[in-house]
Amino acid sequence: MKDQTFAELVAKATGGDKPYPYQEHLAEHGLPEVLRAPTGAGKTLAAVLAWLHRRDVDPDNTPRWLVFVLPQRTLVQQTVDKAKEWLGRLRRSTPVHVLMGGEDPEAQDWKSHPECERIFVGTQDMVLSRLLMRGFAEPRPAWPMSFGLFHAGVQFVFDEVQLMGPGLWTSLQLQGLREKLGTALPCRSMWMSATLDPDRLRTADLRRKLSVVEVTDRDRIGDLQRRLEATREITELDLGNPDRKRYPKALAEHVLAAHQPGTRTLVMLNTVDRARDVFAELRRASPAAKVVLLHSRFRPDDRDQHTKDAVDPEVGEYGTIVVSTQVLEAGVDVTSETLVSEVAPWTSLVQRAGRCNRDGYARRARLLWTAPPAGAHPYDAADVQATAEHLRTLDGRALTSEELAGQQVPEGRAVHAVLRKRDLLGLFDTAPDLSGSDIDVSPFIRDATDRTVSVAWRHLPDADELEKMPTPQRAELCPAPIKAIKDLATKNKVLVYDQRDGKWLLAGPRDIRPTALLVSDAASGGYTAETGFDPASKTAVCPVELAVKSANDEPEQPNATNTDPQSVGHDAWIPLVDHLADAEREVRRLLAEVSPQLPAQQLEAIALAARYHDLGKTHLVFVTSLEKANPDTPPPNTTTIWAKSPSNRTLRHDPPGFRHELVSALLLLKPDTGLLDSVDEPDLVTYLALAHHGKARVTIRAQEGEAEDTVLGVREGSTTHPVDLPSGRRLAGHALSLAPTKIGAGSLTDRALRLRDRADLGPFRLAFCEAIVRSADWCASQNGGA
Repeated sequence: MKDQTFAELVAKATGGDKPYPYQEHLAEHGLPEVLRAPTGAGKTLAAVLAWLHRRDVDPDNTPRWLVFVLPQRTLVQQTVDKAKEWLGRLRRSTPVHVLMGGEDPEAQDWKSHPECERIFVGTQDMVLSRLLMRGFAEPRPAWPMSFGLFHAGVQFVFDEVQLMGPGLWTSLQLQGLREKLGTALPCRSMWMSATLDPDRLRTADLRRKLSVVEVTDRDRIGDLQRRLEATREITELDLGNPDRKRYPKALAEHVLAAHQPGTRTLVMLNTVDRARDVFAELRRASPAAKVVLLHSRFRPDDRDQHTKDAVDPEVGEYGTIVVSTQVLEAGVDVTSETLVSEVAPWTSLVQRAGRCNRDGYARRARLLWTAPPAGAHPYDAADVQATAEHLRTLDGRALTSEELAGQQVPEGRAVHAVLRKRDLLGLFDTAPDLSGSDIDVSPFIRDATDRTVSVAWRHLPDADELEKMPTPQRAELCPAPIKAIKDLATKNKVLVYDQRDGKWLLAGPRDIRPTALLVSDAASGGYTAETGFDPASKTAVCPVELAVKSANDEPEQPNATNTDPQSVGHDAWIPLVDHLADAEREVRRLLAEVSPQLPAQQLEAIALAARYHDLGKTHLVFVTSLEKANPDTPPPNTTTIWAKSPSNRTLRHDPPGFRHELVSALLLLKPDTGLLDSVDEPDLVTYLALAHHGKARVTIRAQEGEAEDTVLGVREGSTTHPVDLPSGRRLAGHALSLAPTKIGAGSLTDRALRLRDRADLGPFRLAFCEAIVRSADWCASQNGGA
């Protein structure tokens, strides 16, 4: 509501709260690039509700999508729940999406309707990998679409950036590269932290001074003042110097001795393995208090339940002991009377301290710290030693979070891989190399010790049914260390989805990487709902039930290079001419609603690409395949060229790997078709038609085993059928030449690279154009030709 003040919006969204002055500043002037605010100061509210207010009062200059990026998975659901709570009270229909790996039913909605206002929440792994066109645990054909939409008209909010590692510098570089190379719609970024130094935020392509907003004395009122003045007494725990084997039991005994009934005790360990071991010792002691384990290696539903148990304000008569890792280090809205922490680098310890007496109500808040056995740190030893030495000088003192943050403790600067322009341009091509491998973007996202891969557990079907097994859904996936999964694959049966051939294969060490789609044999163990990923567990895993659209549906089949699931499963047969007309109409509607900052010639090229994108379905191979896939529902007639069919059978081509979109591009490039006569952007039209499934884009080459005269299932000299076009013209049948697939000037690859490198297009604008054509194609398919 344009006539609603920000204070009124906050009061309505929160049930009566008043905004702090710094939050009002964001609502009035827009989100800054750097927000420095201490723990508990309402940064999430400041970002979400100030953005909503700007959308109300200045929608034309406020990005339509808000993307909230978090360093830890446990923060995601909390942020989603809070955003939905506010939107519900405001009676606002803005959707909130979670960005995670696996097949996501919600993705079809936001990809089909990019014009709608939306909020996204995800970890840096899931967001940054999509911004680098290598979406983790995301099917390969989806990579370009995510890239195209998330680099156009988006307000990014990066929270708790001190925990992001290389992801922080990648996010800065991407903002700089967007500003240098240009986007279809402006994108903005805001980096938030309590300990952030704005002067350090400089990269090769983002050198300018960033705008900064900080919490000031004017904000020290009410709840925030109480939180800022909250203290915790610092004390070292003397465990008696146990070795690694005895350490978990010794620490568990001290935790039980320190825990106070009716309160929450947080135990923060530096590694998941030690957290599991201490949790096991605590459970073995059978305390009256409830004991909860929380770390990053759970499936979503289990993680949500453990998080709910960990932060539940009702701790009960005997209290709750939460054993956790860095997942509770920042952002999670939870407090404790007693915090037991392993020593860590100073900035991490300050963040952990913020989980002790967070609300300022604790009567006897204590931060008890200890050093784990020698060599057991995931951190730099010098940083940990500096923290331990400084903590000893503070023993017995009660300090606020601000006082802790103000301590001068040496901490080394980590060296990270830096994304450069040449890296980004190289990532634009999503085709694997000749060995089947992809560029690994992990070094731009996480430190080496933190890199994970997502895996699902299922009862594996027999070999003849394996082809029908769908790729993992989001609810099934659990993140686990890459090395641990490689080790697991030597003992248990782990399958990887071949995204080219659409087959499940036994996973080898080279197959286990962040972009892989992996399924492990549930009968062999490796996961429990109580402890999460646990390679030592031999107990059979209970698989997650797969979601289906309706009771009569099967889970969606995998979408590989050699499959074409979008052409089947519709309510009726849809003529090609109708589908092309629908797609062009949808493109023009989307462009009118999104209003990208592109010249008229490029806008027209997008519309023409939609008009011609499926011309390849006139090819004899596609026509034959579509008829064979519908033995029980034959087409109404054999003279019409059809685009979609009602069969739910997998569409398989002969020869395998046939790509109708390559035929579309070849037809557009044939001079005698006249399709691109007098068109200002012929190469752009051709590329967008070629790329509209995300399977054939930049590198166009024959698949392994194809005949010398065949590329992607299209044979030299093969022919197309005549077809009516939406314009009323009839396109004659044509024999095809594969000359444009050969390396060299004028080839499809050469044309795509020149578009990518053009100053008025570049990778971000080109991918946006690509995404709009695909969105329109999906909308047209959903409309069923109506």
